[in-house]
Amino acid sequence: MPRAAIATLVMAVCLPGCVHTQKPVRFDGPAALALEVLARELEALGVETADMDEPAGVLETRWQDTGFLYGFVGEQEATLFRRYVVVLQRRPADTGLTLRADVRACPRSAGHTTGRLPAACKPVDGLVDSHQQELKRLGAELQRALARLRPSPEASAGIQLAVAVPDLRAPPDLLGPAEKVQLSGYLASRLTETGRFRVVPRAELEAAIARTQRDSYSQSHSAESQIELGRAVAARKLLSVQLLRAGGACKLSGTIFDLTEAAAEAAASVDTGCGPDALPAGIDALVRALVDRLPNR
Repeated sequence: MPRAAIATLVMAVCLPGCVHTQKPVRFDGPAALALEVLARELEALGVETADMDEPAGVLETRWQDTGFLYGFVGEQEATLFRRYVVVLQRRPADTGLTLRADVRACPRSAGHTTGRLPAACKPVDGLVDSHQQELKRLGAELQRALARLRPSPEASAGIQLAVAVPDLRAPPDLLGPAEKVQLSGYLASRLTETGRFRVVPRAELEAAIARTQRDSYSQSHSAESQIELGRAVAARKLLSVQLLRAGGACKLSGTIFDLTEAAAEAAASVDTGCGPDALPAGIDALVRALVDRLPNR
């Protein structure tokens, strides 16, 4: 019997037991969720984005060879390729998300490493059990990550606490002044996305520094001087972030101070690469860790 005929027979026997109707994962996320934010959260979970259609609210990840053997395509042994698709349904109070998988059976080859779909693939209707479990697990992890971006009760009621975010502190051989400003702006943006804070504009911080004429501020960056700076712009909170060397890598350490009590309210540190290209992912992780530690009040 020809190999193709054998493959058809094997798949006909195997499919009822190996592949089942896919069960997409559905959950709610923050209101006005941007695809760029969703992409960052997915990439933090190790899933790389390929395409985004913001008007349609559709995000697609890169194709991956799962290594799961699945019959033949023509005369070649096949493996399952998979990508994830997230569809957003934007509503006034929140965003509905549907996470599903696209699956293709493609000729087996060690050369498929570009994240694109090889030629001569065939669609697969359904998911094998292990891939359904992976879809469910990714959905749960993404839901937890996006839950950290939901507004707190204060934000939901229209009350956002003003937070001052001075420039990130770092050794001069790791980051130059321009890189510090750029990353500090990114940090402020990510903090705003949590819905818990209104970040004091950078211009207000610079004006406060000029008013207090603290020439030593830019040199010492002491906690005391930063707290005074936060009070000078009528902030309720202050986030101080420092980049530290840790062996061959680095750590980002962050502390949120409650300025009404002059006391640390939350602190966290995360591992990160030391270069400017690696630090945005470290900042993402630090913001998530800090929000997790904030009291829900």
